[in-house]
Amino acid sequence: ITGDAGKQWYQRRVREPASGRTWKQKKECRFSALSKDKQSSTSFCSKMDFKTQKKNIKALVDQIQSERSAESEARKQRIADNRRRREENEKKCEIVQKITNTKKLKKIKKKHLRTVETR
Repeated sequence: ITGDAGKQWYQRRVREPASGRTWKQKKECRFSALSKDKQSSTSFCSKMDFKTQKKNIKALVDQIQSERSAESEARKQRIADNRRRREENEKKCEIVQKITNTKKLKKIKKKHLRTVETR
């Protein structure tokens, strides 16, 4: 590339990074060269206050979770009781015909035999 075109190409290449990754930002300095701030020290009393606050919050969270789990257990138990009661009521209101002669079972069609229950 010679002449004016070569100069334009060179100027464009100088602006771009050598890797060709134009979306990456140019580093201003190394990470090790960054100055590190000293951590602010807190007093023992403030640490203990923070610890007690954290403990109280955890106790409150545990209490709320146990209440929710107790409610869900009660709901599950109530649903199971209702289901059991409903099945009992259905069995009570069924019309039952007692089969005393077992030879009749051999004569019954297979479709009808599926509905026959033993109790």
